[in-house]
Amino acid sequence: MAEKVEKKEYEKKSKLVEVFTKDYKYEGLILLILALVAITLGCLITSGVMTIPADVFLIGEYPKVFAWILIVLGAFSLVLSIWPYYKPSVYEVKRITWPTKKTLLVNIRDTFIFTIALALFFWGCDTLLLFITSLITK
Repeated sequence: MAEKVEKKEYEKKSKLVEVFTKDYKYEGLILLILALVAITLGCLITSGVMTIPADVFLIGEYPKVFAWILIVLGAFSLVLSIWPYYKPSVYEVKRITWPTKKTLLVNIRDTFIFTIALALFFWGCDTLLLFITSLITK
């Protein structure tokens, strides 16, 4: 009998955990929209474009505090809605093997040499085309 009770409690916990850990299709988009709305409303109240009547309970007495709470919660929600897209990138950045100092300096040198060579090539092409067009237009 005690095993059945423990098993039911475990099943309830696992269902609750399942609900909170399940990824819903549009939850990130909805959170993003709500975050942007909260930030916008907070900014409108802070700038004075939108006013809250003084008779509104608690919010009307401290509209600037309410506005900053909206902005902070909106920013936090914005980070939470965008984080799943950047989470795999963080893992990939941790796997990067960075070059040694010698390899880095060699790559920098090669890049500068290649850039200067290309600049000289395009300068030469430009000079040649200018010379040809000046011969044609005379």
